[in-house]
Amino acid sequence: MLSELELREVVRKTIVLYNRLRSPEAFAKVVIVTPENVTISLSGSFCYSCGVMDFLEDFVHEFKMFTDKAELKIDKTRQINPRTFEADYRVKYR
Repeated sequence: MLSELELREVVRKTIVLYNRLRSPEAFAKVVIVTPENVTISLSGSFCYSCGVMDFLEDFVHEFKMFTDKAELKIDKTRQINPRTFEADYRVKYR
């Protein structure tokens, strides 16, 4: 199990990698990190033909690159405005 501090660091590293690979089409930033949930805001000029869910799932895959002690599962998503989505991820510990 990750401590809350370790989880925050893994999320931070994931966001740095995610933004390096996907910006300016998609840009991620942290909204909330708790031991049970992570909420990320994604904004940008998403490729709607590819599907916004692909961008949300990419965050899950990149998170796995930094830890094998936990994984993220998409829980809820909401569209904040035409170019911004928030995604709640459940943290599942191994």
